[in-house]
Amino acid sequence: MAFLDILNIPGLLGTDLHSFKRANIYDKIDLGLAGVVGIIGVVVLILNGFSTPITCVPTSCESSNTNPNCALDWTYQSGLCKGEVQSFPDASFHYLLVIFALLLVGLLTVPIYWGSNASKELFDNFYYIWAKLKNGDEECKDVEWKRRMHFVLDQLKSGNSLTTRYALYHGVALVLDLVALVVVGLYTLNFTDLGLDPLGLATDGSCSNGAFTCNIPNRNLFKWFGVLTSLVLVGKAIVNLKCLLFSLGLPGLFGRNFLIYANQLNDNSGEGIYNIQTNPIMVLLQTLLVVLKLIFIAPIQWLLAFCRFYARKTDGPKEIIKRLSATNIRAEQKETKKVEKEAKALETEASGDDDAAVKKGDAKKEKPKEIEKPKEEEKKEEPVSTPLIARPAQNWSDLFFIIDILSYNIDPCDLILFMTKINPVPGLENKKVSVDISYLDTTTTTMVVSHTDAGVIEALLDTELATEGGLQIVGWLEGPTGIMWSQKTQDNPKNLAFAVSLGSTYELVSAVYGRGRMLARLQNFTFQCPQDTKKQIKKYGNNVPLSAFISQSLFQKFSSEGVTA
Repeated sequence: MAFLDILNIPGLLGTDLHSFKRANIYDKIDLGLAGVVGIIGVVVLILNGFSTPITCVPTSCESSNTNPNCALDWTYQSGLCKGEVQSFPDASFHYLLVIFALLLVGLLTVPIYWGSNASKELFDNFYYIWAKLKNGDEECKDVEWKRRMHFVLDQLKSGNSLTTRYALYHGVALVLDLVALVVVGLYTLNFTDLGLDPLGLATDGSCSNGAFTCNIPNRNLFKWFGVLTSLVLVGKAIVNLKCLLFSLGLPGLFGRNFLIYANQLNDNSGEGIYNIQTNPIMVLLQTLLVVLKLIFIAPIQWLLAFCRFYARKTDGPKEIIKRLSATNIRAEQKETKKVEKEAKALETEASGDDDAAVKKGDAKKEKPKEIEKPKEEEKKEEPVSTPLIARPAQNWSDLFFIIDILSYNIDPCDLILFMTKINPVPGLENKKVSVDISYLDTTTTTMVVSHTDAGVIEALLDTELATEGGLQIVGWLEGPTGIMWSQKTQDNPKNLAFAVSLGSTYELVSAVYGRGRMLARLQNFTFQCPQDTKKQIKKYGNNVPLSAFISQSLFQKFSSEGVTA
């Protein structure tokens, strides 16, 4: 399943259309480099065979080939000298490459991230919302459907399962890459003629107390394939390190651009919608604390939980009753105090030894004392506000993990627009023609149309498209002479300029584009150019704002309706 997830074979065959391409370009490169190591191991095994060949001849043949012993077949002697002459790298290099290739490729079959049903389920939940909002289904307008959507989004915001699994997978892969790189590098140094042998595994090539000199013909083959494998492992380690840094959740770094975008989104009251930690030092410290807790504290907590479960220690009914009665102590104390006060009041009324005036004076003196006590008690028992837990940072949430992963395969502009649909943020469809900024250049009868700003979403899209010219407004005018295409102005590329005729009525048709794709369709706008612009020129100058035309056209419309009536 891991290979299918990375290569997206079901999507290519059309058998799994309701899924995302979860693997980004780096995951595919990681799989490809693991396959290259496997191919190198198989090729070396085929060229070398299961046993590394060795040739041994008498030592005298090195100085002169005229000795008759040099022409003899020393295959048997070579077999006897193999164990003495061959070093451990010579005998096991081809097996080592195959073993590392199996480990690197076999890691994908472990359901840590790839092939995990939990990971795929989270992606499917996100896809359910994405597909509905992307297609604009009528179901999205249902109140109950929106509630379900917010439940799913809340699950993705609060969970960090994908980040943990992704970091664990690439962390293990990085460790395995580094181990393979070190071992293959040491083996390769043993095959060179530089005399470098850090492990002391090289042999002098002599056998039988120097009577025979042996040679391994495939050492040069092992050397170059070792160099090639080392380069592949270096590239693979860099890719896995990049993916591991992606899991750290550093805003704006290593592909986590949407953390920066989400930090700029505010609700209607001006408060941030998401809690994103933008300080990289704090992000690293929190990540380090989580890792240390997972290594040292979490095992102890799991052990204690297991012991409690195994010992069947749970809260019995007696403990629950005690806790419930403890909460009612204050209420019972208040009731007893009230009863005592009522009894004292009855005693003072029943006593008739003193004069009525004295009784009234005593009653007045006693009453404020009795009234002051509950006031002091009330002050002592003032309600204390319930302390709330601060919202945790969402740098590692599943929602932004999915969005940043999909940004490698989906246009980030679509993902930014998607965030306007799941958050109370105005979108691009709120852009309208600004009648105060748009104006008519009377010297050239050119209408310059400007649109209002869409807020933070437009700023985010301009940031995303900064290297490609930002957002673009594309449109035309439909008038008496047909379609009139726009021209760009030098001061603001988003403004549209049209050569118009005075006294004609036009309808503006426009849309917002990015990377050559339409992102939002804007509402049509109809206006009428005045026949005579002398009054407007006297008031506004050569650049007459569009609002002057609209007020005049509305006045003419209402006046004509009044005459006909």
